[in-house]
Amino acid sequence: MEFNATDRKEAFRLSEGDGYAIYIIGVHDDGDVVGITDEEFESTVDTIKNMAQQLENTRIVSIEKRTVDSQDSRVVAEVHLSQKMPLPQTELRIAVLGDHGAGKSTVLGCITYNEEDDGRGKARLNLMRHQHELESGRTSSITLTAIGYSADGHVQNYANNRSAEDIHQRSQRVVTFIDTCGHTKHLKTTARALTGYAPHAFCIVVPADVANVSAATLEYVQIAAAFRVPLTIVISKMDIADKTGFGAMMRHLMSSLDALLPDRSQCIVTESTAHQSLADDMMKLNVVPIFTTSAVRTVGFSELVAVLGSLHINLSDKCSADCEPFEFHVEDLYSIDSVGSVVTGWVHSGTVSSTSDAQLVIGPDSTGNFADIDIRSIHALRIPTEAVTARMSASLAIQARNAVAIQKGMVVVDARTLETTKRHIRTTFAATVTLLNGDIAANQDVIIHIRAAYHLATVVEIVTDATGQPSGSSGSKATIELELAESEYIAPGTPIVARDGRSLIFAGHVALV
Repeated sequence: MEFNATDRKEAFRLSEGDGYAIYIIGVHDDGDVVGITDEEFESTVDTIKNMAQQLENTRIVSIEKRTVDSQDSRVVAEVHLSQKMPLPQTELRIAVLGDHGAGKSTVLGCITYNEEDDGRGKARLNLMRHQHELESGRTSSITLTAIGYSADGHVQNYANNRSAEDIHQRSQRVVTFIDTCGHTKHLKTTARALTGYAPHAFCIVVPADVANVSAATLEYVQIAAAFRVPLTIVISKMDIADKTGFGAMMRHLMSSLDALLPDRSQCIVTESTAHQSLADDMMKLNVVPIFTTSAVRTVGFSELVAVLGSLHINLSDKCSADCEPFEFHVEDLYSIDSVGSVVTGWVHSGTVSSTSDAQLVIGPDSTGNFADIDIRSIHALRIPTEAVTARMSASLAIQARNAVAIQKGMVVVDARTLETTKRHIRTTFAATVTLLNGDIAANQDVIIHIRAAYHLATVVEIVTDATGQPSGSSGSKATIELELAESEYIAPGTPIVARDGRSLIFAGHVALV
């Protein structure tokens, strides 16, 4: 759908007004009140209604009209518009992982822009954020991009929309891709994506022009098993694969999946595959779909997009989380001149409204304290909204009642649950983990990623592996005790990832605090 200049002006006014706009009819730009006739008034209101229909999720809230000249029956009016996203919209976040050069950004470029690659990285250019990324072809930061599905199932992407806001406005369901870094130099950034952005599923990209699956790729498979998240595999670069090398790589991949995910079968997706049943089995952790794609020939992407459109998060878990106390995890923070402090992240549990009188607090700071805040406005998927619920990503414009240094990894919670929250502020905790790379030992120092924060920690003790025997070797599962260098909010079930300089050490969940 193409917008004309008038529609774009209205969209801009709504964006500037945080989802609200007021049209004053019958007044010149210089403030001179002249009024218009009733016929002109009705025609003007009809025009505003038509613009609102073009923008979607936009409606006229009220019309305030008065007569300024009774002799000529001339009137002036204020037309109030609101653009608020309906709550039934759902979001699925997928972390896209893989080794350096696997083609992650290129695959996402083909999906989100619906265009083929030229073999030299053309499709990935739209996802690059920095000049050095464009020059090297190496992703060094986390990039978020998305596609959507309208109520009638039509795919919404950048091929038929002008911006991310348009995609979100026209979609009933949104799939957000978290494009991560493949090079070990940027391992910290990738680790933060795994814990801070709370992906619902993993998508691992494996190039078809290699003979063996890389160690980094197998580590991501192990993390998917440790986090118990759904997993799909995308084979890229099919256009340059040779038969012998591809066959060897596929045998290695299949045997590795059998060993690391013994409870999940594999399914190579074709045009005849039943997409909905495959998607359901994937989300139930029963199967790992494998897609063979070529960005140059745009092969395999229609099947991938169709399966992605059939994925659904567990609504029973979401409904249960909606009833729990409000908890919001801060991924990032900004200071905007016209707005103030804005925190972005996702709602772990509960519901919050910009009109609610619930008292919220943010923290903990370095001393373990929380600060009172007020929510001024809420955006979900870049669209102004009245409220957000569990499992949704959101941006909150907040105003602190007292000085506080907001940091990534903080939480926003209901003040009524503050005493319970403070009991989870600890320096020591136990975790159930899968060891990924080499051995670990007591008194070893590691860097722990928890939510969007990371801390230096010491392995106090390796308690047991899954068989109840002491263990510290790669590939085994273990319960370990950790001590952080500074206190942190640590709740049971929280995913964690540990690394050293350039390798991942273990991944799992907080067990006890």
